[in-house]
Amino acid sequence: MPSPVAARRIEVYAAARADLAGFLQIDPSRLRYSLGTSLADVSVPIEVAADAAAILRNAAVELCLLLVSHHRGFVAGDDLDRLILRDDYATLPHVPPTLSASSGGPDLRTATQLGPALHPALTGGVVSAWMGKGGRGRSLVALWIELLRQGLAEMEETRGKEPTPLLVTLALAGASAAREADLRPVLPGPPLDRYFRAGALVGLWLAARTGFARVWRERGSTGDEDLLLRMEGALSPAAFAGGRLGVVQGGVTLYGLELTAGVPRADDLLVRLHAGAGAGEVAAELAASLAAEADVGRRAEQAVAVAAVRELLAEGLALAEAAGLRTAVDALRTTLSAPGALAAAVADDAGRKALVKRLAAASPRGAHPPLDRAAQLVKAWRPKEPCAPLGLTRGEAHAEYAQAAAALLGDVVLERLATAARRAFSFRTGNEAEGGADAEWQAGRLYRLSARGGAILRVREERRTGHLFTDVKDFTRRTALLGQASMAEFLRREFYGPILDAAREHFGGMSHLADRGGVTLNNLLGDAVSFSGRIENMVLLAKVIRAQLAAYGLRLARQVSSDAIARQLTAIEQSLAASLGTARATRAAAEGHVAAAPPGTPRHADAVARLRRAQAEEARLVGERDRALARARGEALEAGTFISYGPEPLVVVIDDEVFGRNRVAIAEKINESARGTARAPAARGRADAGLARARAARGDPELAHAWSVFIGQPFGIPIAPEAAAAAVHAWRAGDAAGAMRALSTPAREALQAAAQDGGDATGDIYNSGAALSEEALEVFLAEVHRTREVRRVTLDPERIPEDLRARWWFGDEPQELVACFESERVVELFRRVGRASFKGLGGVVVWELCAEDGGPGALAAALGAGWLKGGG
Repeated sequence: MPSPVAARRIEVYAAARADLAGFLQIDPSRLRYSLGTSLADVSVPIEVAADAAAILRNAAVELCLLLVSHHRGFVAGDDLDRLILRDDYATLPHVPPTLSASSGGPDLRTATQLGPALHPALTGGVVSAWMGKGGRGRSLVALWIELLRQGLAEMEETRGKEPTPLLVTLALAGASAAREADLRPVLPGPPLDRYFRAGALVGLWLAARTGFARVWRERGSTGDEDLLLRMEGALSPAAFAGGRLGVVQGGVTLYGLELTAGVPRADDLLVRLHAGAGAGEVAAELAASLAAEADVGRRAEQAVAVAAVRELLAEGLALAEAAGLRTAVDALRTTLSAPGALAAAVADDAGRKALVKRLAAASPRGAHPPLDRAAQLVKAWRPKEPCAPLGLTRGEAHAEYAQAAAALLGDVVLERLATAARRAFSFRTGNEAEGGADAEWQAGRLYRLSARGGAILRVREERRTGHLFTDVKDFTRRTALLGQASMAEFLRREFYGPILDAAREHFGGMSHLADRGGVTLNNLLGDAVSFSGRIENMVLLAKVIRAQLAAYGLRLARQVSSDAIARQLTAIEQSLAASLGTARATRAAAEGHVAAAPPGTPRHADAVARLRRAQAEEARLVGERDRALARARGEALEAGTFISYGPEPLVVVIDDEVFGRNRVAIAEKINESARGTARAPAARGRADAGLARARAARGDPELAHAWSVFIGQPFGIPIAPEAAAAAVHAWRAGDAAGAMRALSTPAREALQAAAQDGGDATGDIYNSGAALSEEALEVFLAEVHRTREVRRVTLDPERIPEDLRARWWFGDEPQELVACFESERVVELFRRVGRASFKGLGGVVVWELCAEDGGPGALAAALGAGWLKGGG
């Protein structure tokens, strides 16, 4: 007979029919947090924490052991002996030998009454022991209750936008259904394994339903019927029981009867249901198939008749047990609980007679009417028409069976929808990011289902930190000059080693920047290094890097100036001079032959070939000379450093069985800091032009830039394709004036824009020193305000002492400076460079972290005292 559970499952499927594709689909726009680069690949990071997973696993294993132990009468001795030796077998709670159990609260009593209707092995005694005090099923119910309560609370915090309880249900139901693997070690051998596996898994659904019903009852009538139906849809009992085959082969009766006859044309009917067919339509088609197939139809009729007897037996046994006749009904309880026992008992005359005797003994003088009615049905049993004593025609029996089967197929469809919805989940183990799942949850980047309580998704508190990026300039050219082995050793000794030594002094020893302190190495690239940490440490590290590189440059200069190095350089030049002179003469002669030979003739082609060979030989000798000189001189290392400030990096950990453990730090501001180390030649064009004018005015070609970071943009005229095409067409037609007129409008607009920018237009950056964003500078000043005196200064070039202007060019325009003093000494000097345009990131105001020596150092020494006193 179709059960109330089956009827409700049909209602849930009917609600889903209106929008099967979207019924359980996760809408990314309603999520508080998700990953993915588009709506198509949305990913919800979620973790079933170890404590919650342990509750699920332990509850499943204990229930399976309880079932095997309680029903040991039909379990093989070897299987039972194997299970008795388990440590957890000795701690199993006591199982009352009853079909029903009336102790406990209302939720437990309801569960004990429902258990036998879901699966014959789930007697009330087993359910009460498992879900009662001391049973692990009690912890499982509590887990569902607490997580659903928390999910509802967090949904309310979003004003109903995010269906957090649905996320909980989908994730926890999926984790529960996956417990089948945990049951394998505690199952008896075939064929009983399928029976007990199905009983244990259906018990997990019973626990979930009990917790779900408790929470929804507490919630009361709130008008959330749509959410209720979606959550019930995600909680498909068929999925728990192992799918369609698990239900059919496992003795499951939650749909009202055992579907032992199977489901004819199940795959075709599932396609129909996925297309939106109603459960009633499918049931009608099933009934027709049963009528057309005599053998299958007869088995279906037997299943309906056995279900009727089972229902009467369960009702009568509950009354008998309540009357204290537990011993008298032991045999009937076994008949009801053993796999296939009731169907076997009514299959032949001898079995039916024995069953009638047991029923009579359990109900003396008609004490328990349900048992008497069961006896009457068994006496009137007709093997070819088993439903006739029930007053059902064969067609009516087929319809009842078909309705139960349709409910099962509807649940299979719902589970497929739930599986599709779970594809949006990225179940985490804690190994995906540095710091583990706890760090991800703390940062608000992970939905966590845990028995420890607390938020499922924490409110994200975006931690911000500094990001430093340093890279070597002209890495490719240097590698070509020195060779890759020499360059690798060079970088190890003079770049990576000193920088890591300096950073190590500030390393906090933590696996992530939860305290926003210390220095953490993000990435070590071929010619660059990236760190994150407190801004104060990043600025200090940038100063150390610059000082170390400057010291290395001075050491090289001293070495190159020595007599030994000078003699070596002269020898290299002389050794290659003759060969290079010969190559140049050969190339010049070849050029003459090319010019003299008539084009298109064999002589001209031969001359061109000789010229190319001569040019290649000359280029080879020049390269050989340059490499030899570079190795003799050494290479002064030049690097650009940039500091940004923003969200701390997310460190992704990738474990590979071949390539081992790798970590990758990802942060938007790491990208910004990398962009800030660029060295675009055009960016310093205006500054170089000013320096050239100053050199000419002073007659001093040795005059040098005082600053190391520049921002600029060459004057350019953006020309639309249509205007460019018109100008080219006019020029080709001989109309030069028309061509110029076509370009006059974009040229005028470009000039107007350049005149209006005030000299501070956004441009590219040339960084051969150290710089930081304005955001990073302001954070640095806030961090050091207790230990530094800060002065903001506008430097007029005319105020710079003449002896400094004679050595360095500080620019023609006033400079905006920030000087940080410690003990009346300038310890940091910053200069506003301008607004740089970083590709993909927009405009960033850049400040140079000025060198402590050279022009900036001399300037601070000369004018610092006045700045400290408040002078400009």
